[in-house]
Amino acid sequence: MTHKTVITCKKCGKAYLYVSTGNPYPGGKECETAYCPYCGADGPSEFISGFIYTYKIDEQGNPIYI
Repeated sequence: MTHKTVITCKKCGKAYLYVSTGNPYPGGKECETAYCPYCGADGPSEFISGFIYTYKIDEQGNPIYI
């Protein structure tokens, strides 16, 4: 299961794409934290059996993949 949303960093104020992958099933969950791709500040975190990815976005809100 993949969840995508645009988050605004509380430290630098820039918007970025937050992508959470994996399953919310019991067992094997780890606390994963998103980090702002602009300034590195801590972002949202969640317990998932997967990964969190963050991407800078352009003026139209499209992700900039590096």
